[in-house]
Amino acid sequence: MLSSKKDILECSPPFVMEYPAGDWSLVTKISGVNNILKLTIVYIKNGALKQRYLDVKEPPFYVGAEVWELDYGSVLMTLNHPSLLEHPARNIWEEWLVIKNTDNSNEVI
Repeated sequence: MLSSKKDILECSPPFVMEYPAGDWSLVTKISGVNNILKLTIVYIKNGALKQRYLDVKEPPFYVGAEVWELDYGSVLMTLNHPSLLEHPARNIWEEWLVIKNTDNSNEVI
């Protein structure tokens, strides 16, 4: 039987969210307010890092091995998952860390 009890808020970033069409997003932060998860997503647009937010109003289902399923076939997992060692999101994560550590505002525009 699968366990849905591991709380995603107890895990540390980075995360990658994979969509059914094969697209993905780097998730740098997950917070929870009033049973809604707020995901901070960093992506590249025109060669620059951009940031956006996504509210998830459904509880994620814990599958195992740091993997959670959302409705509509989306999967959220830690980027430290063994199957993601070569994932391109890791490069964005490392670039984002450099900016975060050199910019006191911690904001990506």
